[in-house]
Amino acid sequence: MVDVKAPSVGVGQTALFTAWMRQLESERPDALFRDPLAAAMLSVLSEDPVLADVAEVIKQTHNSARGFPAYFAVRTRFFDDEILAGVRGGIRQVVTLAAGVDGRTVRLDLPAGTRWFEVELPEMTMFKDALIENSGLPLTCERLGVVADLREDWQSALRTAGFDPGQPTVWLIEGLLMYLNDTAGEALIAGLTELSAPGSRLMLEHLKAAMLEEEGRPVRERVEEQGAKWLSARDDLAEWLGSHGWRTQVYAGDDARIGHGRTVAPLPACWLATAALTRQER
Repeated sequence: MVDVKAPSVGVGQTALFTAWMRQLESERPDALFRDPLAAAMLSVLSEDPVLADVAEVIKQTHNSARGFPAYFAVRTRFFDDEILAGVRGGIRQVVTLAAGVDGRTVRLDLPAGTRWFEVELPEMTMFKDALIENSGLPLTCERLGVVADLREDWQSALRTAGFDPGQPTVWLIEGLLMYLNDTAGEALIAGLTELSAPGSRLMLEHLKAAMLEEEGRPVRERVEEQGAKWLSARDDLAEWLGSHGWRTQVYAGDDARIGHGRTVAPLPACWLATAALTRQER
């Protein structure tokens, strides 16, 4: 058995939190998806004190932010559907920026030849690699872990790992942008656009601006208890991404059109976006 060491405090623990939310959804008889990697994580870390800390944050969040688990279920299913639409439409290159404990490379039914790059910090990449190996779960694509800091030159690391900027890409940015300041977020979108060939797709999540005000205080406090902090939010995703050449459709996190019948409370108030590249930024 491979030794699996839990990531330390900070954004790494928010990844454990999110995986646990996916496991809670997986246990429902009407689950919008089932995530075996999340179950494997909980089993491996069952005696780890880090997981006990995360459990306490989950308990507090349930009490202070009604609808939290439902939001994560809807978000996950929304991006699942959009990613599958992209690869079934012919794209064979997927990149997740800040992949966390995302289990899509073991649970989505992906076309043959799909290559999935997961960009993450060293500690989280080591944790994810060990977790997958320890679980014995078969991959449904070629998975490539890319060690990089998204605030630095992550594009070079991605190219070195075998990424082909000449091929269209499905990009996923889930649970990341709010932890970057506006300058870093701008650089991230510009960087991925520069690497995107015609036909590329982009899926991302961002906070509503109100979440940095009093309305978002209860959830912000839970995030900060995990050693992380929200640094940005915006309500102009279509215009922002449009300035980089992406034609964008934006949904509120509680939009009934993407909820699959689930009622999602206004907290956490996030935007979910899906976009198609209309021009290249070079």
